[in-house]
Amino acid sequence: MSIRVFNAFKDEDIKKVVKFMRDGAVIIFYSESVYGFATNGYIKESVEKIYEIKRRSRKKPLNVLATPENFTNWCYIPERWKHIVEKLIGLYWPGNLGLILPKKETIPNYVNAGLDSVNLVCMDIVAYKISSFADFPVCVTSANFSGEKPITNPEEALSTFKDYVDIFLLGPESSRKQPTTIIDFSKDYPYILRETTISAENLYNTLGIKF
Repeated sequence: MSIRVFNAFKDEDIKKVVKFMRDGAVIIFYSESVYGFATNGYIKESVEKIYEIKRRSRKKPLNVLATPENFTNWCYIPERWKHIVEKLIGLYWPGNLGLILPKKETIPNYVNAGLDSVNLVCMDIVAYKISSFADFPVCVTSANFSGEKPITNPEEALSTFKDYVDIFLLGPESSRKQPTTIIDFSKDYPYILRETTISAENLYNTLGIKF
């Protein structure tokens, strides 16, 4: 397999990689959280390839990259939580926070395991630019085999997945080395599904709300 490596901090390289994804490529990309897989959510075969490479259960949904400007392309905001969701996005995006929200029909069911919600993420400026340059939902998940630790090192990403993926958008070592904190807004009351670098205490001190 011929490996093509692109620079995660060059806009032209990001645009090239987005074009590859538009045509169905599965890529590995750098983020400050961990390295991840990504592809075009509108191409079912490409989404299936991520599940196959990662050895991930089809019962587990993938995430979707979003930005403060385009996230409502992919989700609805419950009216009662709208001010909180918008404040969280204003404070933490780009950043290590994922938000589970009711999904729109623009997200195919095979992307999110048939659920009525979608986890939207915008980990850093690289994720922000990928989503901004794409005219399709960019579905993502951490780059690792299911049950193993997510990869944070570019050399490890290359050596582990060079036989599975031929497009790499590489940067340095992931600085946070942890996936996103996730808040679920798809139920009657929001709650923290996963707590990592953004803690419940931090959220309470910022918003005055206990999740």
